[in-house]
Amino acid sequence: MGANIYESLEKMSSAGETVALATIVGLKGSVPREVGAKMIIHPEGRHAGTVGGGCGEHKVILAGLDVISSGEPEIVRVDLTGDAGTESLGACGGVMDVFVERWTPDEVLPELLRALDEQRPAALLTVVRAEASLAGALGRRAVIWELGQHAELRGDLALGDLEAEAIETAWDALTARRSKLVALEAAEGRAELFVEVQHRPPTLLIVGAGHIALPLAQLGKMCDFKVAVLDDRASFANEERFPTADRVIAAPFEETLREFPLHEDSYIVLVTRGHQHDVSCLLEVLDRPSAYIGMIGSRRRIRAVFQLLEEEKGIRREKFERLHAPIGLDIGSQTPAEIAVSIMAEIIQVRRG
Repeated sequence: MGANIYESLEKMSSAGETVALATIVGLKGSVPREVGAKMIIHPEGRHAGTVGGGCGEHKVILAGLDVISSGEPEIVRVDLTGDAGTESLGACGGVMDVFVERWTPDEVLPELLRALDEQRPAALLTVVRAEASLAGALGRRAVIWELGQHAELRGDLALGDLEAEAIETAWDALTARRSKLVALEAAEGRAELFVEVQHRPPTLLIVGAGHIALPLAQLGKMCDFKVAVLDDRASFANEERFPTADRVIAAPFEETLREFPLHEDSYIVLVTRGHQHDVSCLLEVLDRPSAYIGMIGSRRRIRAVFQLLEEEKGIRREKFERLHAPIGLDIGSQTPAEIAVSIMAEIIQVRRG
């Protein structure tokens, strides 16, 4: 879950509203959402986010209202393995455990938001089960982020001798970029810690501000990407044409791409007005970190480009294996909007593995 849910939490907390936060901490089988998916439960029904919808989510909402009243966190098991039917929970066939807590302001949320804003890898640690003398740790939170080769922790998990093991486990999860539920045990009791790795918000960089870029920028924003649009024509690259984009850049292609901050969560779409621009832009990003590079063009044109770059630039053929070209899933798309849908679908496919 991106920063949006935490920004909503901060706004509600600042307004003095008491809400519950539901987080999927474990799952088995086929379920509608992933581990880490969140939902804010508001006593007036102004909920935000989702843990899957339907009757299962309704069960979580009811638990959230109870938690707001009692202040006692709990894990709700949502069983979706029953017989399928219009009134059944069993549309998916799996089971998910959802941790529901009353959210109270603390030092952790601002630190987490700061890490996300600075695009630093971070993880939110939450004690979701605690027994014996560790019972007081239930619901305690902390945030951990990378500081060079070390981990820095803000917050207090109240786990006593298990605190060092908790930090080490969280650091391993952060390094592996994978959220997980961890069991910790010592003489004073047993606890379970949910380590939720916060990935940087994915960035969709659209190079070229023509007809395809318009619906693609809208789709990217709808899918919670940070959207940037680049074109060397100010009449095309402007905020009036792209009101939903986070950045609109009117500047030369090659020089701007050379300086643009790219990382493992960057998704690059090359859809300029001419193939010569696509190729020159490709040369700027091919060796830089990114999750996805897609370039528009027919199969014949793409093969010719690869051959040209291999012969004239000495670029090894295997380097092109990371390039998605022709761009987009083959859904028979023809209009700019349909092509944008095919591109966004391919990006989502790559992102979700």
